Amino acid sequence: MINLNEYDIFKMFDSNTDIQDYMNGIRGSKIDLPQIYVGTPQESFIQNSNAPWIRITAIPGDEALYADNRRAIEYPRYQIDFWILRYKTKELIKLEQMIYENMYNHGYERYYKNHTRDVDMTDLQMVQGNFEYQGFSPNED
Repeated sequence: MINLNEYDIFKMFDSNTDIQDYMNGIRGSKIDLPQIYVGTPQESFIQNSNAPWIRITAIPGDEALYADNRRAIEYPRYQIDFWILRYKTKELIKLEQMIYENMYNHGYERYYKNHTRDVDMTDLQMVQGNFEYQGFSPNED
């Protein structure tokens, strides 16, 4: 049985150099601060010049299938958000697809997505994707 938490999801993104390199390319420079967070970054980090960045949040719930009165498969859910300058629509679409593929390759499927202008930082677009583990990874033999 797989038992992932948000820090395992963080490791999946932190080890994905393609996503990190792409975010640095969008930004136009590499930043010394992390680009991926479990929960909300520090207030001092949240500024247009640091966009894009990714936030990972566990979604409450405890879905599972049981066999022999034991959990056989769990279905954890995570919300993966990122912020990007709102005029970078082509980059937004590609980054959203890269995040989807990273999650899918680890057994997650997106069941909800949304794009909305951030109410606090109106130059930024917030992109939300909610994912649920499917009980297997497409890369498993």
